[in-house]
Amino acid sequence: MALEDFIAREVAPGEPLTAQAWNDIVRATADLISTVQGLSGSVLEVMIANADVDPAQARVTALGADGGAVEAARPIKPKGPFILTNLTPGPYTIRASAPGFGTATTTVTAPSATTVELALERTQPRMPSVFGEALAVALELLKEEGIAVSRVIDATGREVAPANPDPDYRDTPVLMQLPAAGEPVSSKTGAQLVVAASVKVEPSVEVPSLTGLTLDEARQVLDDLGLVLGKVTTKR
Repeated sequence: MALEDFIAREVAPGEPLTAQAWNDIVRATADLISTVQGLSGSVLEVMIANADVDPAQARVTALGADGGAVEAARPIKPKGPFILTNLTPGPYTIRASAPGFGTATTTVTAPSATTVELALERTQPRMPSVFGEALAVALELLKEEGIAVSRVIDATGREVAPANPDPDYRDTPVLMQLPAAGEPVSSKTGAQLVVAASVKVEPSVEVPSLTGLTLDEARQVLDDLGLVLGKVTTKR
């Protein structure tokens, strides 16, 4: 809208202000605001309703009728709005997306709209923290969250079957997890865990004195204890 010439007359203190003069001021101010908005574009605030959406990973755009897209500035403070600027008058499709969530859209007409709120639908589960948990506990937690575990290895690189881990690994703690806690888990890759190496402790048996026994007698005593007679040295 083009600005029309505004004819103003100064009044002295105490002089009455006519309705016509006041209306001229109102119309001129409205024309000025409309013209400035047309030149610089309007501003639209977009709030994402999901508290668990990371603003640093979210994206908000405005798609105009002409196909042009405007990228929103991310919030300056926590739980703040995304800011779309330089929106020329007309209809827009506002889109918001984030990893692990579907895309939410709405339509607005600038400059009438000033704030919109969008709620995103979760499409991928979030990885819980299982660091330090026993492998059996971690696997159960992930199962409850609907997260498949694609791979488990121990600290030495040995593969551990996620579906049926060896009993020696059930109580070993989780040392690392992928993805990190709070990150979305893709159904294609699943979760991966690194656990401590299993330490097998062999049972110990006290070796009895074999002094004075014949070789056959000594072998029999050891056999009864589940021991194997090793190298025999004959002393003359």
